[in-house]
Amino acid sequence: MTIHIRERDIVTPGQILSDEPRTAGAYTYVLNGKVYAALAGVVQLKDSKINILPGKAPYKPSEGDSVVGIIIDSKPSNFEVDLGWHLVGFLHNPRQRSRLRLQIGDVVYTEVRYSGIRGVFLEGGQRLIKIDRGLLIRISPVKIPRIIGKRGSMLNTLTSESGCKLYVGRNGLIAIIGDSPEKELAVASAIRMIEEETHIPGLTERVTSHLRKKMIGGEIVGEG
Repeated sequence: MTIHIRERDIVTPGQILSDEPRTAGAYTYVLNGKVYAALAGVVQLKDSKINILPGKAPYKPSEGDSVVGIIIDSKPSNFEVDLGWHLVGFLHNPRQRSRLRLQIGDVVYTEVRYSGIRGVFLEGGQRLIKIDRGLLIRISPVKIPRIIGKRGSMLNTLTSESGCKLYVGRNGLIAIIGDSPEKELAVASAIRMIEEETHIPGLTERVTSHLRKKMIGGEIVGEG
């Protein structure tokens, strides 16, 4: 068996990956007994399979996903929430019974209750959080697992180094809440680094160094 690529290699559509059809994984295809990349992305070798992690892809909601959204319309029975990627989620409007007072323009963090032919419906009640301050950024949804990291390791690095609270949505929206705009911008800068350098080894160490250089006593000190 011949494998023509290595872990974290960047590949392009149609690039040959392997001579063994049994190694075909996500975003690959088999033609004449050989495995090829179906799209551009980064190689992941896992469980004897070759997977391609796409650089960009739209968000596909699944039940239980945590999401960040912006309320764009209010109706008697529900709020419409912009989830990005031309997706709108529906959030039940309990009117006077709600512990939160929501209006158009509010940013919320919640979970997907249902996603299917009837649309995307979001959880209310105790799982619903209104985010009334901070910095909101958007990245490619396929990079969200890297922002979180294995067992939350990267997310822990971002929060522990900065002291900021992060609400990370699987839809690619991230709310950063710190005690100063400078800290929020430092975290946003680190997240952009993660998004762009996912395929390069030693990312956690570089992110830690980046944050420490950007923040001294809560102040941005330049690129360093």
